[in-house]
This record gives sequence, structure tokens and C-alpha cells, in this order.
Amino acid sequence: MKKLLILLCSVLLFVTPLLMAQPIEKNQQRLQSQPITTDFTHTVFAEYATTTWCPNCPPAAEGLFNVYNASEHDFEYVTLVSDMNPNAQDRSWFGYFTVAIPTVYIDGGFNHLVGSAGDSTTQVYTDMIEESGNRIVSDVDIDTSVTWDGNAKMTIRVTVTNNQNSFYVGFLQTYVTEILSRWNDYSGAPYHHAFLDFAVNTITILAPGQSKTITTEWDGSLDHNGITFPDITQDNIQVVSTLFSWKPHLKTGYESDEITQRYLAFYVDDTSAALPE
Repeated sequence: MKKLLILLCSVLLFVTPLLMAQPIEKNQQRLQSQPITTDFTHTVFAEYATTTWCPNCPPAAEGLFNVYNASEHDFEYVTLVSDMNPNAQDRSWFGYFTVAIPTVYIDGGFNHLVGSAGDSTTQVYTDMIEESGNRIVSDVDIDTSVTWDGNAKMTIRVTVTNNQNSFYVGFLQTYVTEILSRWNDYSGAPYHHAFLDFAVNTITILAPGQSKTITTEWDGSLDHNGITFPDITQDNIQVVSTLFSWKPHLKTGYESDEITQRYLAFYVDDTSAALPE
């Protein structure tokens, strides 16, 4: 019974949208123009928790973007600018109980780095991504496509496929991101792949060999938890879908004499990204 209660609580923490306050040029065509050279078991996913007022965050932003822009590793990332976007704040807090920034979570918390590593930040992120990219993961696939409908509207289709001989249970989340963000970090440089809101956020259950497609319309001009994005443009949007395994792992993040961050990590099984067409 105790294990069941823990699992139910972890599921609620992961998927329930709660409205509480948190306590605390560029290569835009990478998807289409540059090959990925790393042979991973899956596409790695990173979430970068930050705020615009954080003086220690620019090195983290630069290091993460350096790895991404080099196009040598099969991974995608989103930036959670929690002081500017309540959706990013909710994801940072309720997803990970983030108490210190910057923090970068690799594959749902399989790896994480609190703070930056100075001149070694890019290499540290590279090592973390490579370690996670070689994990054994569930044999599932995810595919994302996006149709631009005009006036800040998109039709998003996400197909998930279970290639296993057993049932698959996971969490499907589709992040709408702005490639070159409207928000700047502490150094005055714009963030990259800044999270706007979820297009899909649901539990996924697949029978052996089953595929399932979810189609949704996302309208930036509508209310998204108290914020709107009516000015988004087709050439500045990327949509990232991720499958997280249902199984929680208790992790320890930031630690000090006053506070210890503990969160439930749900490791990523696959990720896909798409530009609007």
C-alpha cells in the first residue's frame, strides 16, 4: 500500500497543473541542415531552469547552446524562464522542486547540474548528455509534426509507438518553444528554445505493438495560464515532444545547510522535435 501511495503521489506531481508561486545570430535551422553524429539509444532531452535576474545563469545558457549548436549529439532542450512565464515556473517547481538556478536536468533528472562549471560548463554538459544517451531505454518511438495555420495558430500531431512485447506506460509532454526567445538572460542575450506552454500533457498507455496519434490545435493568442503569445512567428517556433517513463526515481539536487532539494525523476525514453511547415 505504501508503494502504491508513493506512485500515485508522484503521478499527480508530474501531470497535475497547479497554480502556486515558485519560491525562488543563431542557427535556427539545426533540425534541417546539420547532421547528428552521435549514435545514442534515444534522443536526449534537457530542461534548463533559469530566471532573467540570475547573474550565474549566462554561462549555463551559453554552454548548453554550444553543445546543441555543434550538432554532434542527438539531443533537444528547452529553457524554463520561470520569472517571466508561469508555465515555465510550474514546470520548474512542480516537476523538479527547483530551489537553485541555474539547474539543467538531463533526461528528466537522470543527470543534473546545479550552477555552472565555469569554463568547463560546455564539456560537463557534453559528458552528461553522452552518459544519458547511452542508457538502456524502453523500445518506443515518438514522432512530431507541426502545421502552421497562421495568426499564431498551429496543428500539432504526435505519434507514439510501442515496439515492445509488453505494455508501455509513460507521460507524454509536448513543449511549444520560441527558438530565439523574447526574454533575455542577465547578460542581455536572448534565451534559446524558451518554453511557452504545453500542447500535450497526458499519460500514455500503449499495448504491445500499438501506435497512437494525438492531434491538437495550439493558439498562441489564447490565454495560457495568464499569458498570451499572439506575436509568435512560424520561423521562430520549435515543438519538442518527450516520453517520460512512469517509474519514479528519488533524486537529490541542490543542498545547503538550510535546504535540500529532493525530487522525483522520470527518465526519458524518447524525444522528437519539429519545425512548423
